[in-house]
Amino acid sequence: MTRSTRPVLTLDLDNTLWHVDPVIKQAERAMHEWMQTHTPTAARFYTLPALQEYKQQIAECYPPLRHQISQLRREVMRRVFMQAGHNSDDARALAEQAFNVFYQARSQVTLFDGALNALTELAKEYRLIALTNGNADLAMIGIDHLFDAHFNAEHVGANKPDPALFHAAAQHAQCSPEQMIHIGDHPQQDIWAAQQLGAKTIWVNALAQTWPDELRPADYTIEHLSQLSTAVASVNERAE
Repeated sequence: MTRSTRPVLTLDLDNTLWHVDPVIKQAERAMHEWMQTHTPTAARFYTLPALQEYKQQIAECYPPLRHQISQLRREVMRRVFMQAGHNSDDARALAEQAFNVFYQARSQVTLFDGALNALTELAKEYRLIALTNGNADLAMIGIDHLFDAHFNAEHVGANKPDPALFHAAAQHAQCSPEQMIHIGDHPQQDIWAAQQLGAKTIWVNALAQTWPDELRPADYTIEHLSQLSTAVASVNERAE
């Protein structure tokens, strides 16, 4: 493969650029509140904790849906509405509406301090490619213009640490994984996975995690996104 005209940075999204757990909780609450208004029978049948448990059960019963998290939520809601007495077509339509409520709220993220400035600066020199197991919508969040491409697990059919997402990025950028720097928060799914392919790595430890003793450290560790540009420059300089 030929080297990309600009160096390539691959970035995880959830818990790397924003804290995702409170976002998902709020999105699930918003969806359940929508159910209480539009499908009260289904909402009474499934409280929010019961709905969350049912989602886990469906994921366990249907492993292919584990990396198709949007489809998983749609399927869970379709089944819920069917159980509440709706016919198949209505249940499918209601499931799509419920998912849209969830997804709108899921896209209301608050970027970590320093994230937007760092992305804006890095996009001037590097090609940014988002790689995520989640289903965040960069356009709805308002940062899609900073990214050259965006791949998620549903696109490629596998979650990180499977190498499929990294290979998709390398193919898109027409470079090898060894020419990429991967930035992420998860020690195994991001850092270890990228290391196995020869990529350089930056660990974003914005949530004060403890690094697993059994894993090789990242090439650089930061605790605040304001440090990201310096980290990338340092890692890139060492790689040259």
